[in-house]
Amino acid sequence: MKMVAQQTANWSQTEAFSVMESLLQATPDIQGVICGNDTMALGAQSALTAAGMTDVIVVGFDGFDDVNASILNGEIDGGALQPVAELATQAVIQADAYIRTGSTGKPEKQTIDMVLLTPENACQYFQFAPNGKTSCP
Repeated sequence: MKMVAQQTANWSQTEAFSVMESLLQATPDIQGVICGNDTMALGAQSALTAAGMTDVIVVGFDGFDDVNASILNGEIDGGALQPVAELATQAVIQADAYIRTGSTGKPEKQTIDMVLLTPENACQYFQFAPNGKTSCP
């Protein structure tokens, strides 16, 4: 697959719908769309559905519950979950350590793995965190 277009939709679902409509006119044989956030993925997917192009792969980025539902409904194909609940937990743990000891004991820059959301696991996440489910129906 090669990139055929790149355009901003300013994190807006409505704008993403309009941008996707324009991109479809310029590139009607598009095969996939990668969106910078889930809101734009919802807009792009809506435009593709309205155009009858349900075979185009759409991927979002955030782990937003509406996109998880869309993944489970077979509309959006996947997403990347930013585990904000884990980020917040780690921030509190490290702030507490710093207040108590003057050090977090951690490097200044840290990483936390993203989660690839698919129809096989999207039901296992709610509000950007694992919900305790171990499989999807």
